[in-house]
Amino acid sequence: MTMFVTSPRTVGKNAPTQGTYDSAAVTPSDSVDLPLNSTGHGVRRLYITGAGNVAVNLAGGGTATLTGLTANTIYEVAVTRVLATNTTATGIQALY
Repeated sequence: MTMFVTSPRTVGKNAPTQGTYDSAAVTPSDSVDLPLNSTGHGVRRLYITGAGNVAVNLAGGGTATLTGLTANTIYEVAVTRVLATNTTATGIQALY
């Protein structure tokens, strides 16, 4: 599925209900999930510093390619993995 993000939306069961407490640099991978934070929470948002596309596995079980993402923007999307294939955005941070 390809999605064009015009307004960040909340996706999946790990959708944000509170502020951001942890962050971690993301290395896109087609085989390794993102780790949970120290309190056992999954990724609730992605901060993108370099514009482009981000392919993800969603916390709810699906996959999506978020296209046309803007640099220096936080996107509210609950993900378990940022895929290397089809990801062109850079400087990705996982926010918990």
